[in-house]
Amino acid sequence: MHIIDKKLQELVCPVSLFVPITDGLIGRTRLTQGLRNNDLDQSTVDKLVEILDDMTELKRTSLVAPDWSDANNIREQLHQRRQFKLAANYDEDRVRQLLLEPSNGAGD
Repeated sequence: MHIIDKKLQELVCPVSLFVPITDGLIGRTRLTQGLRNNDLDQSTVDKLVEILDDMTELKRTSLVAPDWSDANNIREQLHQRRQFKLAANYDEDRVRQLLLEPSNGAGD
């Protein structure tokens, strides 16, 4: 099974809903054929996996399951999360630790 298929199944997000979230990176037919024939170029795979990883993180941290059918909202949430992480990477204080580093949930 292709990594993209695996991640989509874990997210419970069909290809038909994922393609609009990619915002034109790849079309539904090309993605479906590429997954079937295993002939997607590595650059595209890397970009798609990055989006899928962001979607996984969004799902993990959301109080309610994301509505993958709302592509505009999902794209905006992913964009905001990326901007937030980018800003936090430049932060010099404990906020960066709190927001970006894994913790055990006990404030340690």
